[in-house]
Order: sequence, then structure tokens, then C-alpha cells
Amino acid sequence: MMIGGVDLVTTVKNKRKLERQEKSLLRNKEIFDPNKPCCSRSLPDDDDLTIESTSSSNSVASTLACDRTGVSDRAAAIIASSVLKDVGIISTKDPSGVIDRSKLRRERTKVRSSLQDADRNKIIRGIYFDGRKDKSLVSIKKEGKFYRKRVTEDHYVILSESGCDYFGHVTCELGTAKGIQSTIIRHLKMKSVDLNKIAVVGCDGTVVNTGSKGGVVRLMEEELKKPLQWFICQLHSNELPLRHLLLHLDGKTTGPKCFSGPIGSELQKCETMPIVEFTVIPSTLPEIPRNDLSTDQKYLYDVMNAISTGVFTSDLANIEPGPLSHSRWLTTANRILRLYATKTDPLENLMILATYVMKVYGPMWFTIKCNPSCINGAKHLWQTISLTRYLSADLKIVIDKVLIRNGYFGHPENILIAMLGDDREIIRELACQQILKARAENDQGLRTFKVPPLNFDAEDYTDLIKWQDCKITEPPLTYNLSDEFLKEIVKCGLRTCQSIKDFPCHTQAVERCIKLVTEASSAVCGENKRDGFIRARLLSRQQMPNFDTKKTI
Repeated sequence: MMIGGVDLVTTVKNKRKLERQEKSLLRNKEIFDPNKPCCSRSLPDDDDLTIESTSSSNSVASTLACDRTGVSDRAAAIIASSVLKDVGIISTKDPSGVIDRSKLRRERTKVRSSLQDADRNKIIRGIYFDGRKDKSLVSIKKEGKFYRKRVTEDHYVILSESGCDYFGHVTCELGTAKGIQSTIIRHLKMKSVDLNKIAVVGCDGTVVNTGSKGGVVRLMEEELKKPLQWFICQLHSNELPLRHLLLHLDGKTTGPKCFSGPIGSELQKCETMPIVEFTVIPSTLPEIPRNDLSTDQKYLYDVMNAISTGVFTSDLANIEPGPLSHSRWLTTANRILRLYATKTDPLENLMILATYVMKVYGPMWFTIKCNPSCINGAKHLWQTISLTRYLSADLKIVIDKVLIRNGYFGHPENILIAMLGDDREIIRELACQQILKARAENDQGLRTFKVPPLNFDAEDYTDLIKWQDCKITEPPLTYNLSDEFLKEIVKCGLRTCQSIKDFPCHTQAVERCIKLVTEASSAVCGENKRDGFIRARLLSRQQMPNFDTKKTI
């Protein structure tokens, strides 16, 4: 019965609403009908199974799982309510436990907000950052209505180190060094971070980041009015010599995924070529757990073993080596070796490239991966230089220029950090003496971070530079260490000094979070919602396994 005192439009709306409610009630009766057969697995007796009502239990895990898997509110509500119906928690008599879309959305918002608030007033000693351009989903208001569209945004991810903790991401309107620096600093201040505690900054080696006068890191030092420890990604530095060697031997690029030379042209289709009998190239790889490697990294490890042993299995031949892209040189290395395995008599330039991957690029990539601590940074640089000495004189000129420009761990401050963590007490003693001397002579004011000339004939990483020709400044990481503690490190090593050794020499953790930001950009609107979405995913991965098998529990 409709009320006659309202207008016709309202009457029609109320009538339709009543009809929808009646249909919904009928559907619920059918769903919760106990006489209907249920296709779910049989459950244990009540004595063996205790399930709390959803009205009183905490549903954080389920909301985290929704963000982790990218399930919509509607789909998640259907799945969750179906499971609750199967286990007998909801029925026609008691439908209070039904999880509807609105309930799930509210819980999702609440969980995301609580995760974001946890970072406020956090003590941070190091920040690592990197960025990329993403196609972001945005909501635009026009003529009183909201419309969704995709726009290109420049996103930068910030990690708190040590610990590889996601701290947030920012959208930079200007991709300049000043724009990036000011956006990151503004975000840190918004989170009430004590900037005076920051001692380390990590990033890749692009000029916009590492410019000695106007780079992002330098501008951060000027903002904080103190020096910072520069940890520039060594995995990125390891890619650059291979890139320049390929460009030198095969010509310039012709697009984001194309090369102009004969080798580059064949790299695009190498996986379609049959494996033939090829010349073995010896290589030595460190032992590394396969579970720690991505698909592309496992392929590189396996294909290097195949080239070094001469046994290239059909299973490996059928695996895709990864996309060809100028921004992903690991997959380019995969394709170089895959192409090499299809040539009985390879071109000289292909032989040079394959040999470089087997002797330098691959071994150093896995060495850095296995030994990520900053105390190994200078050792990695020295080892890279040593491994490249087999090259001809003209190729060493190409490689050495790249190593000089990107040898950031050859700076005295970073070498001293490595020396403090050395296994030899005499080396630790030398480091302590240099630090105490610099502490007495310098006022810890701003200095220009510039790598001195590198000694390519060094027999040890401690000889990478001529110490007598350098102005030695104290590493910012040791500012808070007393003279007595430094002398204790000389006796015992850095085993107990986690505040130094836990900082990584690469930014791979940042790159993993960049992928999350890209996924979130296409899933939710707005920077705040993206941030909550990412935090929920990370927490779900940390708390809940994949359940591929029962052994996972």
C-alpha cells in the first residue's frame, strides 16, 4: 500500500524499492535453504571447529586479502558470504553475519587508514627512492559530475632503511631535481619525520639524482644542512657497462625496445631460433637460493650454467628469456646468451658480448644480490674492475669511462665503511685512524661528493684511490659513533653494529615497490587511496602465505 500524500515520482520510487526488497528476500530464502544440497567439502564436527561470528570478529585479514588480490568489494562480498553460508554461520534465521559490499568497503577504508597512520613520527635513518611514469586512474569533476580517466603521472617511491620498509610514494609535478627533492622532503615533513636523524640516502645513478651541484641528493644535503651517506645502486651501475658495450659494438638504439645493428635485430626473435652446438664459455656463479630470484633472474642463472657446461636442455630452450627493453638490461643479457646458443660460429661482436655477460655482468649481478650490505660496496666495485681487465685496450676505454662515472662506492667515505667491516683487523685499524683523523680536522659541514680518480691496477679495494691525494671526510654513518665504540669495532668487527651493515648497496626493494605503485595506479583513484592499497598488499603478503600447498601453513 502506497501513501497518497506524496508526489507521483516519490510514489514510483518507493514502489520499486519495495519490489526490490521482496525479490532480495526471496533470493536469500533460496540461498539459505537448508534442504538444498551443498557442493562444499564436508566439515569436521563442531568439537573440532570453532568459527567466530563475523559480526564480532576482526575481518582485517580478509580485507587485506582483497587488496592483495585486487578483488572488488562486490566480488569479495559474494565470495565471503558464500563461504560463511557453507560453514553454517549465516542462515535464513540469522542473516546478520552476511558480509555486504558496504561493510567490506568500510572495513577496507578503516584498515588502510590505520596502516597509513602507523608511519607518523617514525624514526628514519635512511631513505631510498626511485620513480617512474605511470598511467594513473583519476576522478575529474565536470558540470557537477565525476568522470574517471587515465593520466600520466610521475611517481616516486620512498623506502625507510635499514629494513626495506615502504614509507610512501609521492606524485611529482616537475621531474627536475628540485621538484623531486622538494616533493620528497614535503612528504617526510607531513609524516612528522625528524629530518635530523636521516644519515643515508639511496637511489640509482642517473644524473638528476647524483649531480654533484644540483642533483636530488645534493639538494637534500643543502636542505638538511649536513652531509649524507651516498649509496648509489650497484645493480644499476652493473648494467651500464653492458649497455655501453652493446651500443659501441652494435650501434645506437632505434626506439625503447629496438637496436639498429645485426645483433640487436636478432635479439628480438632469439627465442624462436633452435639451439645448436656452441662453444662453452667458463663462468663461476655463487650459490644462491632459487626462491630468492624472480623468473628473469632464474633464467639468467640457468642459461649461464648452460653456456658454461655446454648442456642446454629443451626445457630451458622453451622458456621465454624476458622482454627486450632498454630499461631492463637483465633480460637483454638473457637474450644475448640465448642468441649465442643458436650460433655455431657466432659473430665476433656477439662473442664479445656473451663473454662479457658470462665473465663480468652475470657473476657480479649475483654477487651483489648475495652480498647486499653496504660494507661490500667498495669490494664489488674493485671486483668489477678486476674482472674487466681481460678486455682489449679499446674496449677497456669504453668500460672504464662508465666505471669512473658510476664508481660511487670508490669515494673515500664508502671505502672507509667497507674497511670498518673488513675481516682483517689491520684494515679496520686503518679505517679507524682515518675516521678519527678526519673527525679532528673537519667540522662535518657540507662537502662536495665527488669520486676521486680510480686506480684500475689496484690489488685490493683499499687501494682503489690514492689516499694521500684525497681530502678525507668522515662517513656520515659514523657521526654518532663514539671514539671508544670505533675502537671496539677494530677489535670485534662490525658483527654487532647493525646500524651500519644493514643498509643495502642496491635499490632492488624500491623497484619492487615501484611495481606495486604501478598496479595501484590502475586500480584506485587518488594518492591517498593508492598508498593505503599498497600498504594493505604488503601487510597481507607478510602475514599470509600463498597456500600453494598445505605445507605452506
